[in-house]
Parts: sequence; C-alpha cells; structure tokens
Amino acid sequence: MKELSRDEMVALLQKVNDGVLALTDGAHPYCIPFGFVWVDESVCLSMFPSGKKWDCFQKSSHVCFTAFSWNEQHTEWASVVIDGQMHMVKDLKTIEAVVKANILKMGLNPETYLEKRMEYYRNSIDNPKALKIFIIKATEMQGRKMHTLLRE
Repeated sequence: MKELSRDEMVALLQKVNDGVLALTDGAHPYCIPFGFVWVDESVCLSMFPSGKKWDCFQKSSHVCFTAFSWNEQHTEWASVVIDGQMHMVKDLKTIEAVVKANILKMGLNPETYLEKRMEYYRNSIDNPKALKIFIIKATEMQGRKMHTLLRE
C-alpha cells in the first residue's frame, strides 16, 4: 500500500464524480452515495434537508467522506478519506462557485445551466425544504493506493 501525496489526493477528488458520505445518529452509522465536487479545499454536495441523512446531520455535523477509483485494468485502486464537519451554505457567492464547479465536472452547458440553477437557489434560500448546498471542511485527509492481490 502506498500513501498518496496531497497533489494525488486532490487529483483524485477532482476526477471522481461520486463518493460515500458517512454520518451517525450517535449510535448507528449511516452511509450513502453522493455526487460531489472539490472546491476551495472542501467537499461540496447538494441534498434535501429531509430523511435519515438529515436526521443524522441534525445530531452530529461530524462526517466522513470517501472517494475512490480503479485504474482501467482494475488492478489498482486509490482512495481518499476525509474526516470533517459538514455545514449548510447560505452564501450565494459560495453556492455559485459550487454550481460552476459542477458545470465543469459534469460537462453541463454553462450558458443555460448556471443562471437556471442560481435562480433556483436565490428563490429557495429561505425554504427549509428546498435543495441545499453543503460543504465538508476537512479536519483530516488521507489517501492510499494499492495493487490488487488478484493475478491472472
């Protein structure tokens, strides 16, 4: 197993589209897949403030987020594990930076998507049931790479 450098971890976080968010209600862990972007040294994701994930978040903002990938031959994997605190974003400038990062990462049309999405966030910023942007500020970040043990 090899430790990833900071640059290798950031490269993986910029390349991978999905990860796993781990939360807890204080007694039980709860993990769910999430699309995300890496912006300003933070994992950024969007979610509706409802359901089990929301219940867990209300009890503890401490979370763990993992992103991973395999090489093309499926003979090596790399992962980044981030421990940190998650908080809801209400600042429209930060929300716009996250939306722009999503546009780039997902290959969306910036001419139509940015204004449409920002209009949604401007109009629903105070709606407690609307889709929200969350940021995970890393308190610790580790990355590893390993060859599989399977051989042909």
